[in-house]
Parts: sequence; structure tokens; C-alpha cells
Amino acid sequence: MNKTTTHSILESKAETRTVIGFDFQSLFKDLALRGDADVAIVSSEEGFSPLGVSGKFFERELGISYNDEIRPIARWNQDINEKITLIALASRNPNSSLLGVLLAPGENCRSYSSFSRPNGQKPHRDYYYNISYEAIYYACYVWGARKISISHLSASGRFHKDMATCHVEALSNFCDRWPEFAPESFTFTGCCINQNHLSGINKLNTEDLKVGHRLINVETESVGSAILLHLNWDRI
Repeated sequence: MNKTTTHSILESKAETRTVIGFDFQSLFKDLALRGDADVAIVSSEEGFSPLGVSGKFFERELGISYNDEIRPIARWNQDINEKITLIALASRNPNSSLLGVLLAPGENCRSYSSFSRPNGQKPHRDYYYNISYEAIYYACYVWGARKISISHLSASGRFHKDMATCHVEALSNFCDRWPEFAPESFTFTGCCINQNHLSGINKLNTEDLKVGHRLINVETESVGSAILLHLNWDRI
């Protein structure tokens, strides 16, 4: 059986410690069943994707129909929705290994079109940072997550090291602000990510790359089994 490998330890100003780990050979199911994940952050991209591969597992663990609820709202977020929206799906299964799943927008979503840049340029920092922060906040502050797992939010084969840095920068700022809710671990999993993509993370402990967190507007909306979190900020 595969296991999570430690990449680094993220220390907050309050001296909490979060293990930044990776397991690129496993699915969300593997991490959850061996106790290495209680929340999954996964791209809204539906089909041949981490969400599509994990659909049956998410359906069982959440007690929410994949075909009737998860797939349609993921498709809506990818192809129709112009807002920057996180979709929170809390588990309805009392015996679940997961507290919930967060469907996150990314490069393949319509909401990214106005943020996209020519091929070869860096992904938009505000987009990925704010999505990461609000996903981590919801997972830890609302659901009480202790072990977060995350897959790529890019198109297939286009994960960028700055995306990983944005994820962990958001985690670092969250842990500084809410140390009592700091998770034990944050694990990168699945395809399209490799160890080189995590190279920028180590600099965050020296605060070379960190920027202070800026509060943004988040509007919530209930739709079926989901809570929609609509993110809005001034675009730079």
C-alpha cells in the first residue's frame, strides 16, 4: 500500500505545525481509508478527472448521488457559472471517512477565462490563492477538518509550481490567523503533480514569498445538498 511522504513542515506564528505531504500514486479513496484525509479539495472538472475517478467513492462517503447532484453541479460550475464559486458538499453519511468534499473552480472553469494568460505564463495568483484560502477556511473552521487532501486544479498536465505555492501560502496565512483550527496535514495527491512542483513551498517558512491575507467578500447560497460559496474581490 502506498503511503504519504512528508515534503516539509509548515509552522505558524503560533508555532502550530502542519505536515505538507504528497502521494501522487493514490486516489482520495486511498488516503481517506488509511486515515490520511478527512476532506478532499478537488477540481470541478467532471469526466476523465480526479472528480470523475472518485465519483463512486464520493457518492458513498457523502451519501449524495453522483449522477443526480454532484455531476450536474460540477458541470454547471465548469461550463456555465461565471462567478468564482466553491461548492461545499458536507457528508450525510454518519459512518463516512470524509467530513465533506469541496469542488473548487480552476483553469478549466468558465470563471477563469478573464484571469487566463498566454501559454507559458504563470497562473493568476489571486484566483488560486483566494480559492485555496476559502476552501481551507471552510474545511477547517466550519467542518473541523484535521487532514486535508488536494488534487490539481489545472487542466491535465498543466499543473504549475506557483499553484502549489498559492495553496500553501493560503494555508500558512490561515494557520497564522486561526491557529486553533490549523490542520495536522495537507496532502497533494493524484495525477499531474510531481515533487518539483512543490519546490516553492519551502520558501514560505522564511516568509520570502508570503503576502498578508486580505479579506474578501464571500456570499453563500444553498442549492440541494450543496452550499455555494461565491468569491468576489477587486481584480488586479
